[in-house]
Amino acid sequence: MKSMTNYITEAKWVDVFLIWYVLVDSAYQSLEQQYGEWRQSGPPPVFSDSEVITVALIIDTYFHGNEELGLSFLRQYHSELFPQLPSNGHFNERRTRLGPLIEQIRCWLTVQEGLLTTTDPVRLIDSAPIFVATYGRGGDNQTLTGHEYFGVASSHGAKVFGLRLDITTSHDQVIDQWMLAPASYHDSTTMPALVEDQNDLLLIGDGAYHNPTVEPVLHHHHQIDVLAPPRQDSRLYAWSKAAIQTVARFRRPIESAFSVLATVFNIEHPQARSLHGLVSRIATRILAYTCSFVMNNYLALLTG
Repeated sequence: MKSMTNYITEAKWVDVFLIWYVLVDSAYQSLEQQYGEWRQSGPPPVFSDSEVITVALIIDTYFHGNEELGLSFLRQYHSELFPQLPSNGHFNERRTRLGPLIEQIRCWLTVQEGLLTTTDPVRLIDSAPIFVATYGRGGDNQTLTGHEYFGVASSHGAKVFGLRLDITTSHDQVIDQWMLAPASYHDSTTMPALVEDQNDLLLIGDGAYHNPTVEPVLHHHHQIDVLAPPRQDSRLYAWSKAAIQTVARFRRPIESAFSVLATVFNIEHPQARSLHGLVSRIATRILAYTCSFVMNNYLALLTG
């Protein structure tokens, strides 16, 4: 998995910026042809939506989401690429509004580049915490309000104020579906919402996704089967140690995916001041992660 993001430190930044812009703008134009213009009124902006999304990718990949630092860097060292870069506040406002479109671009890219095998019925499922504020200051937070945002991240051995990011991936670590839920929600209760538009799948998860109440419903309505080991103290649904270890080995790719999302793209700490801004930043980082699967091929074409 390490080689997937080597381009971040090894490739010329200008080359990466160019490829990102081409990928984003191609998707943008295709989506407009399919669904109509994104903007309903007014003249097109001097700084295009595709440029806004490209700059957001730069910030979330190279600057760990530090918007002020990333914009300052681009103004100082790459003003020729982005001569009409708007003010920090205006950029943040436009980026926040583009959150839903960023996710549509990711879906388009996944299909266009053939990143998911349509005949593969297996999906791995897991979750990770999204820290919005410290647990002790959660009650004063303005981005999220409510007791449901106080939870526990057992994998981190920590209390969480924020959200839970649930994803499904292929065995090749390509993200298929993702959603955000309050941190207190249990993984097994959010699973049906995550796959509500899916059918004919085998979901493989850890013990948190074992729910004998939910599993028959998914099978009946969506032909989705869930393979998740029960709690170790369960007598009714006891598994052998070998079976549990086999599932654990098969789930390693999604654990690697979350490792890249957390260490490279800092997805657990979105640093947003509004819920819409938070969702936009999560969507951007998942798009950046998805772009990484095709970057090496495009860089080879560009430099070869």
